[in-house]
Order: sequence, then structure tokens, then C-alpha cells
Amino acid sequence: MLILEVDTELSPKDVVERARVFFSTQFSPYTGFVQDSSDSHIRFQTDAGILSIGVGRRGEKNVVRGSTSRLHHELSQFLGTLARPEEVRQNLIGPGVSGAG
Repeated sequence: MLILEVDTELSPKDVVERARVFFSTQFSPYTGFVQDSSDSHIRFQTDAGILSIGVGRRGEKNVVRGSTSRLHHELSQFLGTLARPEEVRQNLIGPGVSGAG
């Protein structure tokens, strides 16, 4: 499981809506169907597995965390739309995290 995060000034509701559009309206094998959502999180089911995104407060900004086992590139691309791509960082290293995606 790979967990990536980025700080943003966007509201949690805006992040969730952007994720909904990004992952459910593209035409690719990675298009997701919303499995669960609230004002501060959204979870997608895709052909490649589950992708989850959550938003919480840290200091003056919101931190957006995404987790996936196989959609590393797509998650990184999405988080790069919320802040500068070089600000996207890996939060947790665990077994099976290869960076491939």
C-alpha cells in the first residue's frame, strides 16, 4: 500500500469534488466508481483496486492523503493538481511498496 500526501489551501469539499471529477470522468482502465464518500473523504473502486483520498487540517492548511495499492501514478497525478507536483510526498513506506504503478 502506498500513501501519498500534499498540503493544500483548498477546502475538503473542493478536494473531494475534484477527486470525483478526476477519477470518475476519465476514459481509461483506471476510471473509478465512487464506493463511499463524505465532505472530507472519497473511496473509488477501479479495475485495478481501491483508491482512497481523505482531507484533514494541519496548521494553516489542509493535508490531503491518498492511498492505493496499484494506482500510484494516477494518485500522484491527481495530488499534483492540488499543489505543485514537487510537493507531493510519500507518507509511509510499507511492505510491497514498489513505486510501480
